Amino acid sequence: MMKKIILLLSFLTMSLGSLLTQAQDLQVPAGNVIRTANCVITDDRFSFNDVVERARALEFGENDPDSIFFRRPIYLSADYTWDLQIALYYPSYTEMVARRVAAGNDAYGRLPISCDAGRVVRSIPINDPAAAGDIENQTAMLTRFCSYTESSSLRSAYSRFRTASENFSNAGNDALMAMWVPGLGGPVERNWDFVLSEVGPEVTERLDMFANGYRPFRNNAEPAFSCNRPSMWVTAPVLQPN
Repeated sequence: MMKKIILLLSFLTMSLGSLLTQAQDLQVPAGNVIRTANCVITDDRFSFNDVVERARALEFGENDPDSIFFRRPIYLSADYTWDLQIALYYPSYTEMVARRVAAGNDAYGRLPISCDAGRVVRSIPINDPAAAGDIENQTAMLTRFCSYTESSSLRSAYSRFRTASENFSNAGNDALMAMWVPGLGGPVERNWDFVLSEVGPEVTERLDMFANGYRPFRNNAEPAFSCNRPSMWVTAPVLQPN
């Protein structure tokens, strides 16, 4: 009997060690860099769709971002009083600075909008964005402000989201997921650690899944983060890689 107990404890120790090693070996990808700016439309004759169409008609060159998206708020806090948010995607901080210095900062001058100083986040993909292809026309987007728990970190939260993304995919829902980690600018004092982003027509289905009791975390592991309720946007592509 004692021998069986020792063998069982040895097996459990080896299994736990294997799981811990896998979590430690999980590498958080570098991701890309997003510069966002909040804007108001300065001409009453233009709607959000008008601004998007005018932006798409601009000429783009080698110093422009890899991708550009215009986001329209749908359900956000009343504290958000802007008409839209512009997101410029770059492969790295170095490329962002080099391209913006070379291109100058007059692109917004060609659109009927006025924007704030902007801020930069590092976007860490949780599932493969290439698998979803380009975003056509406009699609739904959810964002949540999240904080690490006392004993967690970026790596542990990323690992948990990877598990959730795989479980969602197995349930037939493949919305794009990413963690936005603060990089440059923005508020000096903040009460959150990162933003969870979910993009695609599947995000509304995901809300229904939660309402019907589905939970993507299927074990009793200690939570690695906590998030507030989601905000909803419509995101429209202006420029995407060829």
